[in-house]
Amino acid sequence: MRSTATVIAAGGVVWRERRGTRQVLLVHRPRYDDWSLPKGKLNAHEHVLLGARREIEEETGLQVVLGPPLGVQRYAVRKNGGTAEKLVHYWAAAPVNGNEFEPNDEVDQVSWLPVDKARSKLSYPRDVDILDALDQAVPVVSTVVVVRHAEAVKRKDWDGKDTLRPLTSNGTAVAQRMTGVLAALGANRIISSDAERCAATVMPYAASIDRHIHLWPEISERGYDADPDGLRGLAERVWRPGKVTVVCSHRPVLPALARELGLRVGKYSTGAFLVAHRLADGRLVHERFSAP
Repeated sequence: MRSTATVIAAGGVVWRERRGTRQVLLVHRPRYDDWSLPKGKLNAHEHVLLGARREIEEETGLQVVLGPPLGVQRYAVRKNGGTAEKLVHYWAAAPVNGNEFEPNDEVDQVSWLPVDKARSKLSYPRDVDILDALDQAVPVVSTVVVVRHAEAVKRKDWDGKDTLRPLTSNGTAVAQRMTGVLAALGANRIISSDAERCAATVMPYAASIDRHIHLWPEISERGYDADPDGLRGLAERVWRPGKVTVVCSHRPVLPALARELGLRVGKYSTGAFLVAHRLADGRLVHERFSAP
């Protein structure tokens, strides 16, 4: 059989605590008569975090926020008369809202089960492996999302002050799409350089949740150039227990900012971001994404 393009899918382990017992949510698919974790294929051009959240809601009726990654499944599926590799990305997912489950053609039952019972009920060993990763990924104490601002008008094409240099039309579109991604992560605190291009990158999301943007001059290019030591002590202010904090800054500042926050230093293209979770045992779990 000929091989076709890779199928990308996403989902999650939806979990909650009830009377000291951790429960997870499984779905039953009548087409396959199996019990599995909620997941599904991405829509065209859909960011993987958005796809995971959407598929979980469509299959369970629950709105969730995504936590640490739990792994990626790889297996072969039939597609267009041939075979294709399927990649399924999973995250820990905590419910925040939802409606009563309504059976449909894809999922006709859901079941909240203690983890041990869920392990026995799952139809596929690969799902058990993902479920087992949950214990090492929760609870999360604090989350930080580090973002490089979206594409801005080039310096040579801008006659005004650099701090006022705006986003391009493409950058504005990325800022709009960032709204759904940050919602999927449950971001509830927003910090930005005081430069226009940074504030404009997170402004659509801030407006969507009616939150104030905390403008920090010390993480702007101008502020960092004037006083590189101004970043010292910021980690304490950024890593807030119980918060998912977004920090938007600039390419020249991000390496030093990452070191201050205890994160890996790496290159960021415009609109790219890193999500870091601090776990109860002190470990950091992080992953990087390109612009949505």
